[in-house]
Amino acid sequence: MTDLASLRAQRRDLYQFIVRRTRDPAAAEDLVQETFERLLAYERARTIADRAALGYRIALNLVRDHFRRAQRRPAETLDDDIPCEAPAPEQILMHRQKVEVFSKALDAMPPLRRDVFIRRRLHGQSSRQIADELRLSEAAIDKHVARALEQLQREVAKAERRAGGRR
Repeated sequence: MTDLASLRAQRRDLYQFIVRRTRDPAAAEDLVQETFERLLAYERARTIADRAALGYRIALNLVRDHFRRAQRRPAETLDDDIPCEAPAPEQILMHRQKVEVFSKALDAMPPLRRDVFIRRRLHGQSSRQIADELRLSEAAIDKHVARALEQLQREVAKAERRAGGRR
């Protein structure tokens, strides 16, 4: 048998040897390739009495290394129901619609109420600070904020009822 023919026969036998142990044809292909790489590198440096025996020994060692690596990093099975961190498109649309309703409701407020609400709720100023700057009482500031919240809630509820009728 020629040297090339013997290598082909040995490759087929090594593949079957490895695939029986790994039960993974793709991994067996990789391990056969690596076996031949190591076998040829060893053959360049030394004279080998029995190439087939050395090939099986290298293949067996590679199979053992393969399973050791697999134990170190266990494979996780992927679930088809992996939740996505990003909001769903429907949620994004609903949020945008609420922001639009909120913005329109703010624009419809009397200027003083809108100014007080924005300073208190969006900018985080204290009632005392706003009262001093606008020369109003703290009670008046609290009433403006309460009325602004009521108006915003009414507008959002109206928009939700309208959207509910369209579904």
